[in-house]
Amino acid sequence: MAAYANLTEAERERLEMLIEEAGEIITIATKVLRHGYDNHHPDDPATITNRHHLEREVLDLQTVYARMIGEGDVSRDSLMVDLNAEWKRKLFWTRHQEGSPQ
Repeated sequence: MAAYANLTEAERERLEMLIEEAGEIITIATKVLRHGYDNHHPDDPATITNRHHLEREVLDLQTVYARMIGEGDVSRDSLMVDLNAEWKRKLFWTRHQEGSPQ
């Protein structure tokens, strides 16, 4: 598969890492929806909250993405994006966020 897509094994592995982290974010975000941010697994002696797990997974995704920028897999231009402007663009599709047009 990597040869057909003209990817090196390192590029492929970074994409696999990115996909894995995105999946882990989906999993923990679903747990937050079901049980809340401040809930934790009942068998977890450290009582690590879902909020902390979510923060950790987002950081892991950011770390992989930053490496992909450094390796040239994706453009450095994304570092210059105005996140506030991007958020405002996304507000068009929301109903419950402050500043939402709905």
